[in-house]
Amino acid sequence: MESIAALVGAPVPVLWAEQRHGTTSFVYGQHAPLPVAAHCVGQCDAIITAEPHVALLVLTADCLPVALVGEEVVAIVHAGWRGLAADILGAVLRRIGNEFGVSPGQLTAILGVGVGPCHYPVGTEVREALAVHPVAWSDWSVDGAVDLSRWAAGRLLALGVPPGGVLRLAGCTACSDRYHSYRRDGAGAGRQWSAVVLTPR
Repeated sequence: MESIAALVGAPVPVLWAEQRHGTTSFVYGQHAPLPVAAHCVGQCDAIITAEPHVALLVLTADCLPVALVGEEVVAIVHAGWRGLAADILGAVLRRIGNEFGVSPGQLTAILGVGVGPCHYPVGTEVREALAVHPVAWSDWSVDGAVDLSRWAAGRLLALGVPPGGVLRLAGCTACSDRYHSYRRDGAGAGRQWSAVVLTPR
């Protein structure tokens, strides 16, 4: 929390979830002042808010952290292959549109570092599950491996996020000891913390 406070310039409450590789999202709306502490919002894989100065947090160790940022709303998504195949990105974008009136074209998406195709050979069931959904390009699966970041970026483009608004951080969690990786380290792997905070202009 100290690192988030340093970036924001002041201590802020932090919302996190018990992640389940699904499509459930949680919307936080402030009904009373939220203490500056870490607060679990329950079981879900995405958190959305239009409240300023509240950090939304996901934990990853090969899955993708995806931040969706608009002028008046932000979201953070835990995106592993199961959630992506179930279309968590589409579900979150639809909820942002329905509840906040913000279209995908008004958002910027930042995809954090996850496992790269160099360390992600998968079976046909994974490729077939992902192939159900339209994406902006078809080269996300090569030689039995999947590039989750490229697939997710292509899915966001197909859902209407503008090309200039999809940003991918380079790297592979399994390649570098700068990152925690379940594929590399097994059950003892740590987790990356990725957060987004709405800061009004």
